[in-house]
Amino acid sequence: MMLLVVISLSIYQATTQTYRYRDILVREGDFYNSIRLSMGILERDFSLLFSPVTMNPLNSQTPGGTAEEGGVDPNTGLPITTGGNGFPDPNLEQLLNSELGQPTEHWLGIQDKTGIRASRFIGESDKLSFVTGSHQRLYKNYPESDFAKVAYELREDKREDAMEGTRVLYKIEDPNVFDDVEKREKTAKAYPLLPGVKSLKFRFYRRDKKQWETKWDNTKEDQRSIYPDLLEVTIEVVAQGRQSFAGTFIFKPEAFFSGLESTL
Repeated sequence: MMLLVVISLSIYQATTQTYRYRDILVREGDFYNSIRLSMGILERDFSLLFSPVTMNPLNSQTPGGTAEEGGVDPNTGLPITTGGNGFPDPNLEQLLNSELGQPTEHWLGIQDKTGIRASRFIGESDKLSFVTGSHQRLYKNYPESDFAKVAYELREDKREDAMEGTRVLYKIEDPNVFDDVEKREKTAKAYPLLPGVKSLKFRFYRRDKKQWETKWDNTKEDQRSIYPDLLEVTIEVVAQGRQSFAGTFIFKPEAFFSGLESTL
């Protein structure tokens, strides 16, 4: 009887220890998978950063020329608003001064007679906003396309078991991308991607200046109509059970907004 009792206790302890290790491995697996999946979603959206400016036929033309030819001032990158006789082109000036010529939250104003509007990229230390081509259209007769307005930002964690000093990384997606009318409450949805974020920092690499920027807005004079060549994400995440992660990710857009890279 004593021998059976000892064997039973040994089996019980081994089984209990096995389940305890399994729970630890499951929690650790869920913790690291949540980081990997959230960064994978951000990488997919940024890699498919979209702007119709890449399809503008005037971008392939030689700088200079007249407004009728769609010429671009090589010093400012803006369209030439004078005709071949040197006088202002009234039609183009009217477009530039109209509502279509003004930037919105996700679109820049038109810059030439094609009427093509570049998308707007806004980046700060802890938030992003841009247009991506990663959306998949699912519903017929619904205001959506293969593109979407997306934003990434940190919000307060309202869960009861939330750790003190942490926030949640949210993705806000609006598939009604080509409508500037405010319909966010109807078409935009917010998805909590990653809880337990202690710190998050975005940086943006500019290849022409070979430097990292802490802010980006391509409506500004020094960043007019250009996009980051690289996105750096530095993040620190914690969870219950003393789990923690700190790391840096670097993502790159697939579109050649700054032209093809030079090769040897």
